Amino acid sequence: MNSNKQRYRSAYIVLPAIIAAAAVIRIAFLVQLSGSDLGEILPLDMRFYHDLGSSMASGGGLPQGGLTFNPLYPLFLAFVFKVFSSGLLVPRIIQCLAGLLTIWLIFHSARLLASGPDKDPRSGGIAGITAASLALLYPQFLLYEGSVLATSLVTLIMAASFFTALRLSSILRGEGDIKIIGRKIPPAAAAVFLGILTGAGIMGRPNIFLFLAPLLTGWLFIVSKTEHRRWRLPVLYAAGVIVMLAPASIYNATQTGTPAPVTSHGGINLYIGNMRGARGLYNPPEGMRRDMRGLIEDSRIAAERIAGRRMTEAEVSAFWSSRARERIVTDPGGWLLLLSRKFLLFWNGGELGDIVDIELMRQECPVFRLLLVRFALISTLAFAGAFLIIRYSFGRWPFLIFLASSMAAIVLFYFNTRYRLPSVPVLAASAGYFTAWMAGKIPARRWKEVAAASVAAALFFTAVSGREMFGVNRSATYTFLGNHYMSRLDEDRALEAFAEALKLDPDSVENRINYARVLSRTGDKERAREYYGLAWESDPDFPRLALEYGYLLDELGMRAEAGILYNHAWNSGRRNEMITACKLLSRMAYAEGNGDAAIMWVRRALEIAPGDEELLKLLQRLESP
Repeated sequence: MNSNKQRYRSAYIVLPAIIAAAAVIRIAFLVQLSGSDLGEILPLDMRFYHDLGSSMASGGGLPQGGLTFNPLYPLFLAFVFKVFSSGLLVPRIIQCLAGLLTIWLIFHSARLLASGPDKDPRSGGIAGITAASLALLYPQFLLYEGSVLATSLVTLIMAASFFTALRLSSILRGEGDIKIIGRKIPPAAAAVFLGILTGAGIMGRPNIFLFLAPLLTGWLFIVSKTEHRRWRLPVLYAAGVIVMLAPASIYNATQTGTPAPVTSHGGINLYIGNMRGARGLYNPPEGMRRDMRGLIEDSRIAAERIAGRRMTEAEVSAFWSSRARERIVTDPGGWLLLLSRKFLLFWNGGELGDIVDIELMRQECPVFRLLLVRFALISTLAFAGAFLIIRYSFGRWPFLIFLASSMAAIVLFYFNTRYRLPSVPVLAASAGYFTAWMAGKIPARRWKEVAAASVAAALFFTAVSGREMFGVNRSATYTFLGNHYMSRLDEDRALEAFAEALKLDPDSVENRINYARVLSRTGDKERAREYYGLAWESDPDFPRLALEYGYLLDELGMRAEAGILYNHAWNSGRRNEMITACKLLSRMAYAEGNGDAAIMWVRRALEIAPGDEELLKLLQRLESP
């Protein structure tokens, strides 16, 4: 027994070494990223969160209307920027610390899954070390810790929620307790804390935690052993969730009249994941932009155009949700096939990022070359471990709840690495369980069981996790680089980056526009006209395309053609484009000597933006004798 205890304790010697190695890797990463151009690149979604956090830290409020973004991360950034200024290093340091804590929680979650009154004490240690090692060497954790996105924080919340649920499960079975600084924490307090974590998760990534909340409530009701306690834990848990969500719900109610729990753009994401022609990946409907803010605006315009009336954010979300339900009802067979594909995508080893490409990050930050674990390995071990956990582990119900919620976030919406990453703490714990189970069978010479498990894992790897289910379009990375160089007025390097993006994805409207834009700035107007024309032929309603293309034609003396494009922007229904179109049409009319038309267009712009100082000054100059 003493020997077993010694082996059990040896795991806690290895854990500090794993955490220390993870800390060294993160320090190297931050140094390398700070010295790279990639460290300054903020793609559109990252830029939005950074700018909103900076504005809030400076005393600015939230954007008008209901919340059309997940509020956890902007609040985090606002706090950090308020205390430490608006640089990117401090948020990244905090996110790397969150990554270290995530690894620590993964170790303890795997240990709890593999431990029990009738288990070999070594099993928990082996499971924990394996799970933590997989997390240490999985590069996507580090990639997102360096991004200006909520992913690393949401992953930490998921890991903390999973560990808390497992610990609470063991307490309710009468095995041990939770202690903080030597003080015992009662189950009621643990339930409230779990609710607070779930509420924070909903504020950061609703598509996962909104499924988790009702499942955990039902589980707590079932596992409470007496009638006196049966309602207590689920009510306390729900209270923790409500406390976290109440401010956002109240804010949405005051702004829109609808007390949505967090964001009001879930409908369009549901539609993207389930519309006809969907393949389980993020691919917005034709004519809608891919970035978060552009998608929200374009989905509203499209919904209002179809409905024939103005709509609130909540009504727009409900509109797209109803379109998704209509597709499901009219083609249930096709929809079930789509769900099956997304289930396979969840377990597939492919990585589909929507930020800087990890291959480029490996070039810029050599520390990534040390991180050799791929998701295919984690998913193979985890899938095999899941069957064993369901059969043997006392933590089977918390595990199933968290696994089901993680899969639902992909299966009901769509797959990308950012949505799947929060599930990795659960999957790594399952992988650790499988390794510990195998380690227990081999010394006992249970060769049939070892062989059966090995064959099952190998078949799963071949059929699912190791199979190539999609190609990765790496042009977005060069688009990020090009935009960065443009912001620094380094037009030569921007031209190289946009040319590479266009080479990788020549049919992309955005790539054609970006290339045309930098060609125009470098003075190659005729080639710019060619690429603007190709973009116009593909998608004349792409935001601001008509304005940019028209302005170039105007510069080339093609005023009639430019006027047609300006009028197209005027009829787009997009507020900012309409105002800009009015200004350009006014300028064109004035250049042609038609002062009345110039005044008319400025007045039309003022109808859209009454009180705009720039427009009022322009009108005053035009009306002056």
